[in-house]
Amino acid sequence: YINAYDNARKAVQAYMKEYPTIKLVLDLHRDAAEYADGTQWATSATVNGQASAQLMFVVGTDAWGLKHPQWQTNLSVAEKLTVLMEKNASGICRPIDLRGQRFNHDLAPGALIVEVGSAGNSHPEALRAIPILAKAIVQLAGGAGCR
Repeated sequence: YINAYDNARKAVQAYMKEYPTIKLVLDLHRDAAEYADGTQWATSATVNGQASAQLMFVVGTDAWGLKHPQWQTNLSVAEKLTVLMEKNASGICRPIDLRGQRFNHDLAPGALIVEVGSAGNSHPEALRAIPILAKAIVQLAGGAGCR
């Protein structure tokens, strides 16, 4: 994992060069949150009557000194997607996590980390959250309003 962001950066740069019209770059993770006793924490939402992991956007900024002039654009995309996901499945989102490091978010407007639940969530719970994210992406791409 030491070189994960460097490797991902090279891959995203190659895709951006090959497909310069890319508008959204998502880096999917699961949160490694745990309680003080080491027990894995799980996020919780209900989608169509079933237990689901929650989703959370992590937005990198330039606060730690690395150049990232479009971080506010990325934050805006995360906010719009969060509103749409909440309209589609109330409670599916955790608050946006704004961070000082830029990660690889400087590579594209709309470059974000998506935490799909946490280490305590089951695979089926994580999978239940993904269609909500996908629907919001389609809505945003289609010009859906966020009011």
